[in-house]
Amino acid sequence: MSTAAQKSYAIVFADIVDSTRMYENLGDNRAKQLITNLEDIIAEVVAETGGYVVEVVGDEVMSRYNHVSDAATGACLMQERVDAYAKRSGMKLSARIGLHFGPAIVEGGRMYGDSVNVAARMAAIAQSQQIITTEQVVQNLSDEQKKIVRQFDKVKVKGKQERMVIYDLLWRKDDITFIHTSPLTQSTVTRILTLQYGNRRFNFLPQQGSMHIGRDSSNELVVTAAAASRTHAVLEYSRGKYVLSDISTNGTYLTTQNHQSLYLRRETVPLLGSGKIGLGEPVSDKNQHVIRYYFQEV
Repeated sequence: MSTAAQKSYAIVFADIVDSTRMYENLGDNRAKQLITNLEDIIAEVVAETGGYVVEVVGDEVMSRYNHVSDAATGACLMQERVDAYAKRSGMKLSARIGLHFGPAIVEGGRMYGDSVNVAARMAAIAQSQQIITTEQVVQNLSDEQKKIVRQFDKVKVKGKQERMVIYDLLWRKDDITFIHTSPLTQSTVTRILTLQYGNRRFNFLPQQGSMHIGRDSSNELVVTAAAASRTHAVLEYSRGKYVLSDISTNGTYLTTQNHQSLYLRRETVPLLGSGKIGLGEPVSDKNQHVIRYYFQEV
């Protein structure tokens, strides 16, 4: 029995956002055409930037690169091309991308190994039009490319004992400008976000960076709702705002003080005023796991 050799690769997962909803709203033929076009665009970028398409499964393109710098260039160009196609087509189209560097096995045209799983996890964390990557990638970027990354979060990844530090790879010029803004501006904020779940109350301060919400005991706010994912949502303080991001299977429901109802699925929204949050099920009197939020002056 032969044993396949292991080698380190930069692995990229590019996932087309909301493909299920596209099929529902546009019909099978139109949705398939758009998704196929996007997959072709991503595959072309991979070839242009020195990578290899490993496989295309559903609405996801997996590729590998021998050099991290090429993979980072490719990931940024993928977002640029997808964004340009969305504007040309007049459709709301986008991708989320995960990137990791580590040892993997290539056999029979497929890839195997823990690094593949980590790259897929980065794509699952990424929001629309975002590239999420790892410390292993950042360490191998060129000095110029390191200027366009910012630390994004610390997350629990299956099979890892410690939370992994992950990064946002900034591909938009306006985002790159923002990265050089001094973090000291956060100290001028005089409001804190308060979350109330049952009889417990949690104060989220700007300097905390992030708060994870979900069923798993590793989260800062543990919610025992049956419809909640193990890690369901993330709260962050970013650019002077408190932002809620859904990273769940069933989505997050939000009702504002003006009785406006929102449904988030792998999406992000700033929290304003006060309101209620439902994990995996709508906010209602029957939902015993509603999280209330409001702001306090400090």
